[in-house]
Amino acid sequence: MHAAWAAPRNRIKRDFHFTMTPVDDSALKPGTGIDLVINLHSLNPVSHASVIFETDPKTRNLIVAAPDVSQYLNGNKPAQFHVSTMIRTESGEKNRVGFPCKVTKVIPGYRLANGNTTQALALNYTPTPEDVNVRSAFRYSPTAAHEVMGKLIIAGHDFFSGDQFRICDISTTGVGLVIPRLLGKGKNPLTALETGRIAKLGIVLRDHTQDKEHIDTLQTAISIIRINRKFNELSIFAGCRFTKIDTRGEEMLSHFIHNAQLHEIRSITHT
Repeated sequence: MHAAWAAPRNRIKRDFHFTMTPVDDSALKPGTGIDLVINLHSLNPVSHASVIFETDPKTRNLIVAAPDVSQYLNGNKPAQFHVSTMIRTESGEKNRVGFPCKVTKVIPGYRLANGNTTQALALNYTPTPEDVNVRSAFRYSPTAAHEVMGKLIIAGHDFFSGDQFRICDISTTGVGLVIPRLLGKGKNPLTALETGRIAKLGIVLRDHTQDKEHIDTLQTAISIIRINRKFNELSIFAGCRFTKIDTRGEEMLSHFIHNAQLHEIRSITHT
């Protein structure tokens, strides 16, 4: 086991009655960055960056850094989980696959090699992976370290994030907007948005984690596909889909989201 991810040896029970499988799961090693994909086959899959702390190929058990998945562990219909990583095929090509898995335990105080503790998940995975090519699964909620700002243009009127709305999540296929009901003592005109409305959206991506702050910008059109007017007492929610985003914009967003999620995981495990 890699020293950086060392942990108590007896945390995972060993089972030597193991049936060999031709599936290559050797990529699931301690220290490997992964994505935990939730509800892969649904209309709205979600992905969170994570990292493997411990692995036992004999019992197919993993312990991984835990993003906030509590909302997916409760309810009558448990969510479907996949551990996603890159594997090399017999032809030498690399494919992104997801190993179906079940959450067997939530570990609130998992001890890291540096003495810190963090929340972790114990998983048991199936050795038969599935292709993972759902780009919309990679969604991110902006933070102070990785900011996402925007300007909406609707019917010739400009609306700016920070006051009139807030981008609460973003993926390569769309954004979620939280819209305050009031601006000062007056009503926020964005609360009149209806599904089907088309708007222009300019996006600014700011990465504060590099030695020199990195900024990217892109422009796209969006369609309002969902409005939740009961989001909370102070705000409504608008789910928006990108309708005109070029390949450069998609790649820029994918890169930004990936780096932001990895930064969050590293902040937890290395501080």
